[in-house]
Amino acid sequence: MEFLLFCVIFATAYLVAFKPEKQQLAHKLLAVSILMSLFIWLVATWTMIVPPGNL
Repeated sequence: MEFLLFCVIFATAYLVAFKPEKQQLAHKLLAVSILMSLFIWLVATWTMIVPPGNL
């Protein structure tokens, strides 16, 4: 999952650097990468936020 996140961020940086006419796509990819980062963090810390016996 982290590798996919890295690829999305790299694609966003490539679009910003070399294809400025694709700015809308770069904004969408940036939003996807932020949401994916949040999801990865949530999965990694879920047991610290909600203890196993309290569901």
